[in-house]
Amino acid sequence: MSHVTSPTPIIAMKDIVKSYMMGEVEVLATRGISLSVQKGEFVAIMGMSGSGKSTLMNIIGCLDVPTSGHYRLDGVNIRHLDDRALSQIRNKKIGFVFQGFNLISRMAAIQNVELPMAYAGVRTKERRKRALAALNMVGLGDRLDHFSSELSGGQQQRVAIARAMCTNPALILADEPTGNLDSRSSAELMTLFSGLHDQGRTIVMITHEPDIAEYASRVVILRDGAIVSDKPQSSSRAVSYELEMSGAPLLGQVRAQD
Repeated sequence: MSHVTSPTPIIAMKDIVKSYMMGEVEVLATRGISLSVQKGEFVAIMGMSGSGKSTLMNIIGCLDVPTSGHYRLDGVNIRHLDDRALSQIRNKKIGFVFQGFNLISRMAAIQNVELPMAYAGVRTKERRKRALAALNMVGLGDRLDHFSSELSGGQQQRVAIARAMCTNPALILADEPTGNLDSRSSAELMTLFSGLHDQGRTIVMITHEPDIAEYASRVVILRDGAIVSDKPQSSSRAVSYELEMSGAPLLGQVRAQD
């Protein structure tokens, strides 16, 4: 599905550098990355371990700030925000979906979905209304009161997606969302993401797997902290070829962690 280009990108990065000191040695995790993601895009970010994916994801998600460069998230300059302001931006602008689901085990599914809205100050009645709608949207309207231990991995990730959606974020940021799922659950989950994309949602997904990246409309590949490929997604074969050329692991190889 094509989407109208927004005059203000959801993600606008220019010359993003992130460096760390290891003893007396400076390590560059990202080396001047420039990246723009428009409203309604579905972008997969790939690369081998150590390529800078995790660092870039943390900066995109306002979990970290760059050493230098400029980053605007939905028009907000995050470069000099303090921790409190970053937290507020995360809660308002971003819906996170993590590999490990990050559900609270002592809470039922609907309570997990309501939690970020409680932090955002949404009234109880409105929280329940939105949570019900979100869980119905992901096909879990009959699992509202189930705890994590009573849900399959695929169902837990659906709860996580419902939780990410309930605040109507500008960006859904998914970190290896299928990493703990079997192939069938992965395919079902990616079909759900595709449906969200078709509704005009902006999605950025970190993944090691070419067959998962195939669902995205655009694939960005990192190597040594820099973007080496940024192309519209045409086929899984094209993704696999680009990964092979960049030195990243292909499907079937052991998953590495950044």
